[in-house]
Amino acid sequence: MTSRAGWIFFSLILSSVFLVSNIFSWDQFVLNSSSLSRVVNDDGLNFAFENETGTLSAWARSSKRQFLEDCSSNLAHEWVIVMGNEAGDTDSMAAAIAWAYYLSNLKEGPQKSIALLQTVEDALYLRPENLLALNRSRMAPRHRDLLTINELPIKPFEISKHLKGIVLVDHNVPTPGWREAPILSIIDHHQDRNLNKSATPRVIEPSASCSSLVANLILDSEENRQVNDSEKKKSRIPDDLIDLLLRAIAIDSDGLRKHSSYKVDRKASKRLFKLSQWRRSQPDQISSRKWIKAELKKLMRSFEEEMASARGDLEALDLRDLFRRDWKTIAVPTQNTKYPTLTLGFGSIPYSMEDQIERTPEKTTPEWFAIERAFTSEIGADVSIILSKSTSPKTKKKERQLVVVVAHGWGKRLDSQAATDLFDVICKGIEDEIKTLQKWERPDKKPLLERRMAWKLYDEHVGNLRRKVVMPIVQRAVSQWHSTA
Repeated sequence: MTSRAGWIFFSLILSSVFLVSNIFSWDQFVLNSSSLSRVVNDDGLNFAFENETGTLSAWARSSKRQFLEDCSSNLAHEWVIVMGNEAGDTDSMAAAIAWAYYLSNLKEGPQKSIALLQTVEDALYLRPENLLALNRSRMAPRHRDLLTINELPIKPFEISKHLKGIVLVDHNVPTPGWREAPILSIIDHHQDRNLNKSATPRVIEPSASCSSLVANLILDSEENRQVNDSEKKKSRIPDDLIDLLLRAIAIDSDGLRKHSSYKVDRKASKRLFKLSQWRRSQPDQISSRKWIKAELKKLMRSFEEEMASARGDLEALDLRDLFRRDWKTIAVPTQNTKYPTLTLGFGSIPYSMEDQIERTPEKTTPEWFAIERAFTSEIGADVSIILSKSTSPKTKKKERQLVVVVAHGWGKRLDSQAATDLFDVICKGIEDEIKTLQKWERPDKKPLLERRMAWKLYDEHVGNLRRKVVMPIVQRAVSQWHSTA
């Protein structure tokens, strides 16, 4: 079947779906939250939901319906998809929603835009902090008003050819499925990989939260509009969106504490707060800088505490779920002619290796690696980098651990000799860059098998094992790998 024929075929299928939806109202497929005081999902996570959804939810629901209808009518070329990274944390989600809302409603010359969660629907429960943030922003329960990647009418590599374009937030290189899509804009706070230079705007700068960069761009645009109109107008940014952005910034900046935040985060938070319902609730304090500073600090610490508590509610997740919860995949070109491109997987887990091992059915290190191997085989990762973070119950010191696994064996994976050579290159790159590493030992004190390595760091050195630090080191090592083994 040709690409064009395939598109028409899927359009006809989707059209039939919407014929049915004319008989059964869309709202019939969404839980009627006004009749519920609490919603408990299938996985036991529960939050108190508002009695009704808000402005942001209404826009998201309308955009989702219109996008799917337009896809069924061969009008996908009118749409821009705004997407965060595939790990799908609160920052990625909030930044994507905010920029899509801006393009649709606030930008001069608005355009059809929709936020996409690069998370499958059955994995949404893996991030309870997202459920909480959306609830507080009066969004529909269980992300029903947001578009998830498995709800696309056809696969990303196919639909990307038909779109007006995509916007990347919280990452600056698209995942393989989106390589054919025109990249219109990039807003990110990770290392710049110096690709897609024609994107406009192309904002890549350090910040605790990508949502801070997005918020400042939106607020700059709104301020310019007011100056050009020569009059002060009421903010057009809904309270629900302000709340969502502030929560995303709060959780990534440790409540806007100085050691965890940048100037851009503090600037964005202050500007958002000045437009928020919390400032309007105290009209007598509108011009008091001291009051604004104190109340913003109080609000952000409260948000961070609430969000962190929800994020830590992961006791029901098994090891595979912990891998899925925060996993990023990157395709990296190499200097090796036999293996010109390799897929790297980066996971982050908020539990120590010892705790993770306890979550395996047999509670053994070999089983941990067996589950890792099955998961990475399923997603096609050649190299796995798993970062673990925890606090020692004995010493109360912060701990981080780093595991490197290079896969080999079947399918398109590396042969044994090449895998060993690549493994050595990666380990050398890490050890050359991070001098304070100590080797991690299995609980049973047995040695790790070939092409597996684990290190640990304590207390003041833990910042050296953040994903933002480790990812560039591994990417650089892999990109320079040229062995003919």
